Amino acid sequence: MADLREVMTKAVDLLGRPPWGPLYQALIGEAQHDPEVAAALNRRFIEPQAADTLTRLKAAKDRGELAGDFDIDLAFDILSGPLYYRLLITQQPITYDYIDRVLRAVFAGMSPRSGMSTT
Repeated sequence: MADLREVMTKAVDLLGRPPWGPLYQALIGEAQHDPEVAAALNRRFIEPQAADTLTRLKAAKDRGELAGDFDIDLAFDILSGPLYYRLLITQQPITYDYIDRVLRAVFAGMSPRSGMSTT
């Protein structure tokens, strides 16, 4: 969980305040109408972040911190959703406390279950 917290707190540091948060919001908005902006945003920001997070999720799964049958691509979506929801929809603050609450909730659902196979 510490690896994921590190990635997510970096996102808080970047997106949670000006100038990067509002700039990123504007880029996402523009990407909805401009395929070139969408491609550049994906290539420069989204793909590298996704790759890093997926690598950390796979490592956690390999260490037995996640259920062996848990879908790490789905886990990435579940972890990303709250950040984008706050950034783009509610514009509520994205804080370290919020990240910790998201991680606790998600890890509770992804943890291996006693008595259940993790393979």
